[in-house]
Amino acid sequence: MLNILTETWIRHCMVLFLLTFVQEDVAIVAAAFSKVEYGLPFGLAFLSVFTGIVTGDLVIYGLGWMAQKSPWLRSRIIGPRVDQVKVWLESNFVRVATICRLTPGLLFPTFVAFGWFRLSAKRFLAISLITASVYSFFAMLLVLILGQAVFSKLGYWSWGLMLLLALAYPFVKSVKSIGKLKNGGAKRELVIPSLDVVRKNGEKEFHKGMPSLTGIKRLIAQAERLPDWLFYIPVGLRWLWLSIRHFSLTMPTITNPLIENGGFWGESKSDIMDSVDASQHKFMARYITFKRIHTDVNDDLPIALECIRNSKIEFPMVVKPDIGWQGFGVRLLKTPEDLAVYLKSYPINALMIFQEYIGFDGEAGVFYARKPNEEKGTVFSLTLRYFPFVTGDGVSTVKELIMKNPRTGFKSHYFFGTHNGHRGLSTELLSKIPDEGEMVRLAFIGSIRIGGIYRDARYLITPELSDRFDEIAKSIPEFYYGRFDIRFSTIELLMAGNDFSIFEINGSGSEPIHAWDPEVPFFKIYKELFKTQKLMFEIAAQNRKRGFKPAPVSDFLKAFYTQNKLLDSYPGSE
Repeated sequence: MLNILTETWIRHCMVLFLLTFVQEDVAIVAAAFSKVEYGLPFGLAFLSVFTGIVTGDLVIYGLGWMAQKSPWLRSRIIGPRVDQVKVWLESNFVRVATICRLTPGLLFPTFVAFGWFRLSAKRFLAISLITASVYSFFAMLLVLILGQAVFSKLGYWSWGLMLLLALAYPFVKSVKSIGKLKNGGAKRELVIPSLDVVRKNGEKEFHKGMPSLTGIKRLIAQAERLPDWLFYIPVGLRWLWLSIRHFSLTMPTITNPLIENGGFWGESKSDIMDSVDASQHKFMARYITFKRIHTDVNDDLPIALECIRNSKIEFPMVVKPDIGWQGFGVRLLKTPEDLAVYLKSYPINALMIFQEYIGFDGEAGVFYARKPNEEKGTVFSLTLRYFPFVTGDGVSTVKELIMKNPRTGFKSHYFFGTHNGHRGLSTELLSKIPDEGEMVRLAFIGSIRIGGIYRDARYLITPELSDRFDEIAKSIPEFYYGRFDIRFSTIELLMAGNDFSIFEINGSGSEPIHAWDPEVPFFKIYKELFKTQKLMFEIAAQNRKRGFKPAPVSDFLKAFYTQNKLLDSYPGSE
């Protein structure tokens, strides 16, 4: 009998050890459950959890350490949260490591940073041993007390309740603690000067025609601080749930059945714009496509310039990949010399788009949806997109201003040119000292990827605006769900459905980007994403009843692979 119990205990200990790699608090609840329900000695349960936690810490530290020598790991693990912070981490080593133990959402990227910067491994191990032992001991003790006393009348339901609390704790704690590490938990209001100011020479500032950002108190969305792979886990799980309900993993590929993969990824941007009826071209920015086919850029350049002349598109103009995402490879070309530089680093046999430059400062994402059985669609999301910028104080250089601003400091690796996906600013501009109140634009694109600010503007949606985009969308064959990216002159004219130009149309892979407004609460982002995800599946389900078939999983994944391979090969955006 003793041998059987010993073997059972060993199995329990192994499971507890492995559970810590999934979620530490879940492992602690499971340890308490094993103690109460199966008689596992407290010492063994504690040792299993403690050992697993410390081992996990060392693994994460090791990933950061190895990423220094591995380009593959560096591109997938090292991000904006571990750049520009070495000195700060060294001076706050103990406090940061301790807070991360209590705030699971911060633990992985911060411990990776410890390894990346090669901070003392012995010191890290010592802190890990101390914090893991104290935290796991008292947390397990608390769960035992609750499990045996407070919830004793609930039976097994008590353990289910505590498991639910353990799963919710990391998210709630991370949301409350995120952003407090750098300022020691102190509250501070971040107020940006109005964007409607006029320079001393009378020239209007950027974002003309847009509402002022004066008074915005949070510059970084809480979800932005999480690695993409971690944030999108709930979205992926819900995708699986909806796929089970609809009996198809690739159902969204027929949300817009005539667009490749429904516009989820790998689709041609020019093909979508080509499908807009001629009656709506007055709302479109003019464009042409061009494919680089020669090894020597000097053979491609004259052909490209001739195509541009024939199209009557003039410099400055916009160039971007035909298959793209989040502004990768997008640049403003001011001269033929700029075009030559771009062509030289563009992949051969890949299509690009030359598009007229729309000089409006206002930029927005207009999200539209219509079910196939409905006569009329609607605009249900409007998001204003502000380009990344800093405001001069008459003393600091642009580089210093970037680091002082929480938003731009968070994305500083893009502006300093240390990220392959973006060109960065010139040394001359970074060393410039702007006048007090002078605004300096840091990038041509306004993508959140490189520090653009998104603001929820659904309150500006009018019947006239919705009707205008319903008319445009219905001119595209079998288009039911997607986002129109536009430039506009003024908010007032946009609300009236006038004076804007569409420069891109996205399908089912687009998001209602108002959810990424920095002041949108963390869990509301999921609420908005879940709502549109459900709508996407419902539209696709109706299209399936009409005879359209979802793409095979192999084709869906192949398009994903192709798109990401292309993104890695494009010239840096600007």
